[in-house]
Amino acid sequence: MPRYNVTAEFSLTTEIEPEVGRYSFDQGATEEYEDSSYWQSAELSVDGGSLSFVVVADDEENAERMASDVISDGQEIEDGNGLTWLTENVSVEIEEIEIPMDLDRAKSLIVSFLDGFEGMDEEYEEAFRFTLDLLTTIPLLAARDAEIRRLQAEVTRLGSLLTELQMAGSEAPTA
Repeated sequence: MPRYNVTAEFSLTTEIEPEVGRYSFDQGATEEYEDSSYWQSAELSVDGGSLSFVVVADDEENAERMASDVISDGQEIEDGNGLTWLTENVSVEIEEIEIPMDLDRAKSLIVSFLDGFEGMDEEYEEAFRFTLDLLTTIPLLAARDAEIRRLQAEVTRLGSLLTELQMAGSEAPTA
């Protein structure tokens, strides 16, 4: 099943209203003290939200749906200070993770296809499986062939060395 990288950029907004009560200020030795303060609420917006994660989905549409389960516009979150924020301007980018094709993956995909394919003639299925088995033995055969060539070169080198030693021995003076 395909995997998708998800990157989400977003802002947070909240509304703050000071919670300053009438006993917040030290009245000291004052007389006729009256606190008629009225605090208006203020909206606060901050940028810089960024999330990244991976989802496993059938297709890009399902990946987008799964991403929206994690983050979406208007979602409420609470911070460490107890303030509730709303997410807004959520921008999500979805990118399929490309897995490079190799022989093992190709074989696995074809075997999965064959296993799920109904109504295929038995002779065709046998031919496909035979070809797959042959394809997977090619790298093994190539490695063995390379080892045989290396050993042949070593035998040739040792043969030449032995011939040189024999020739050197026949040229030695006799007493």
